[in-house]
Amino acid sequence: MRLETRERLRRVLYEFAEEQLAKRDKWTLESLRLAYPFHRLLFSEEAILGARVERSVVTSMGTKLYPSIARTIAEDKYSQVFTEYTIEGEVNDAACNMIDQIVTELRTPKGRRETPREPCHVDEVSDILNSPGGGRTNRAVTADLYIEDFGGGPLFVELKSPLPNLDIAAESKRKILYYLLIMDRKGETGAQAYLGLTYNPFIERDAYAHSYTKQIMDMERQVLMGSELWDLLGGTGTYAELLEIIEDVHAHLPRAEQKRMCL
Repeated sequence: MRLETRERLRRVLYEFAEEQLAKRDKWTLESLRLAYPFHRLLFSEEAILGARVERSVVTSMGTKLYPSIARTIAEDKYSQVFTEYTIEGEVNDAACNMIDQIVTELRTPKGRRETPREPCHVDEVSDILNSPGGGRTNRAVTADLYIEDFGGGPLFVELKSPLPNLDIAAESKRKILYYLLIMDRKGETGAQAYLGLTYNPFIERDAYAHSYTKQIMDMERQVLMGSELWDLLGGTGTYAELLEIIEDVHAHLPRAEQKRMCL
C-alpha cells in the first residue's frame, strides 16, 4: 500500500472515530443509572454507556466507514472506483422471474420448500442466463463498491457487516444476480460480484456459522469475509496493513478519547 494511501486511511479512520466518540457525550453516568436501573446489576456504567451508543456507531460504520475504507484501498490500485454506483441495462422478463424464484425458494424454510434448492452460484447463474423469452425491461442495481477497471472484469461488491438479517442477505443475493444478468446482456462476460463481509467474528472461515448468510449465499463463490475482502481490493497483505493503521489511529487519539474508546 502506498504511503499516500496509508495517510488517507488514517484520516478516514481518525475523523470517523472523533465523530462517533462525540455521541457518548449525550449521556451522563447519572442519566444512565436512571434510564437502565436493572443493567447495573450485571454491567459497569461504562459498559452500559458503550452498549447505548453501539447501534448508532455500527450503523454509521455500515453507511460511512466501510465504503470509505474500501474506496480508499481500491484507489491505491485502480482508477475507476465508485461507491453507491448504479448499473442499469435491458434484461428479459423470464430471467428476472428466475431471479425472484431463486431468492424466494432460498428464503423459504427448508421444511416448507417444494423445490429442494440449495445456494449454488453456478446453477443459479446458469438458470438465469438460460431463461429465454418474455418481454424486455430496464433494471438497475446499486453497488456499495464498484471497480470498473478491476482485473478480469468489473467488480460489484455489497459491503455488509458479518451478521446480516434474512432480508439483507436476500436483497444482497438479488442484487448480485441482477448485476450479473445485466452485465451478461450487455456482453460483459467477465463481471464479478460478491457479498463482502467486512470482518469475521468467527475468526476462521470454516467456523462462520451465521444461519441467514449460509441459507441464502453460496459461501465459497459469492461471499468474501474479512481479509479475503480487503486483500482482493488492495492486494495480499492489505488487511494486515489496515489493522496496523487502526491500531496506530487508536494510539494517537487524544488521551481522554482513547480511554473512552477502550471502555
